[in-house]
Amino acid sequence: MKKLTYSLSAALLALTIIPWQASTASAEEAVAPVTPFTTEITVQTEANFTNAATVDTFIKQAVRNHVSVINMTVKQDSDVNGSSGYAFYNSELVKEATGFTEFDALADVIEEAHQYGIKVNAVVPQFQDKAAIDKNSSWQMRTINDKGRFSAYTGNNGSTYYVNPFEPDVQTYERSIIKEVVTNYNVDGVVLSGLDFDTDRVDMNNSTRNAFQSDNGFDPDTIDFTKSNSNKLNTWNTWKAEQLAAYVQNVNEDIATIKPDLALGVFTVSPTLTGTSQDISLFKDSVDFILPIADFQTLGYSADWVYSNNGILKATEAKLATTTPNAKTTTEEKTAITVIPSLNIELNTADVQNIYNGMRTNTPTVTSVNYAVKGQWTDAMFSNVGVRNTY
Repeated sequence: MKKLTYSLSAALLALTIIPWQASTASAEEAVAPVTPFTTEITVQTEANFTNAATVDTFIKQAVRNHVSVINMTVKQDSDVNGSSGYAFYNSELVKEATGFTEFDALADVIEEAHQYGIKVNAVVPQFQDKAAIDKNSSWQMRTINDKGRFSAYTGNNGSTYYVNPFEPDVQTYERSIIKEVVTNYNVDGVVLSGLDFDTDRVDMNNSTRNAFQSDNGFDPDTIDFTKSNSNKLNTWNTWKAEQLAAYVQNVNEDIATIKPDLALGVFTVSPTLTGTSQDISLFKDSVDFILPIADFQTLGYSADWVYSNNGILKATEAKLATTTPNAKTTTEEKTAITVIPSLNIELNTADVQNIYNGMRTNTPTVTSVNYAVKGQWTDAMFSNVGVRNTY
């Protein structure tokens, strides 16, 4: 297991570079100090880095507002303009996204950020990938309806392009992109996103169905997806979770052969959600850090769900403590996996303070937070990041 280590935080750097932003509170006003959470941000490249000037402006904002790590997408996901999979760096494997054929965003961001001690992790969206489907249409993910009819799966919005994550050629393709980035760029880590499903009904490609039937003795098209928690459905979801975990292990091994000390992370969903086919306990030995997506508002929870005994961080910690069947026993002390909750930057002050105070009390091993934005980071969002460094 590689150990994840962060350098001096951008908070200290900001005070050094821009001293007039330091606090002017008097000694009489001082209260018992608390250690600020280290702040990371996730950035959708095409909405924020369009040329060298936008990179320069963005990085200076990050420094001013105490950002220590930038998690930057290196190829398109599907949240900005419905297209996905095309590169934001100089790739020999996949076409560059529109506007990036002459602009290597990844190289520029790394150069600028590293000048200020800010780390850059390459976020590699995995299975939302129109570029891969353009390469081979048979790779597209397929689903099944209640009448047993198969069709291409295009997500809840009907316009997202997914590839089949269980297809060996798809895995080889996606892994090759990760290897290309790790080989050619001085990234500080790699983060996988999209390693979960929003429906039980995928993937229904012939190759997946045949592989599953070979392992389990029945075709997944015989599952009644209208009935939750059936034995067949549970077998199906467990098998898929195992395949995803094996994929993460393969990615970890790929990276280790190129840069053994490079950290690997994964965006994860709450273990309490059903039907995602994601089981953190199965791939925890292959990663150094995870970013649980703590979007409590979308799920209809209150802010304390993030840190409460029934919330995402406690459920995640429980998965990390789980011993997987047939796990290799060792007397060596395992390196702890860093847990970095991913929050919405547009949360109100009360919710953020509640979450921060709750994490300090109930999940004290959590020392970093990540803020994610769909689309462009605005000046107001950066200001929120800076202010929250004082909470």
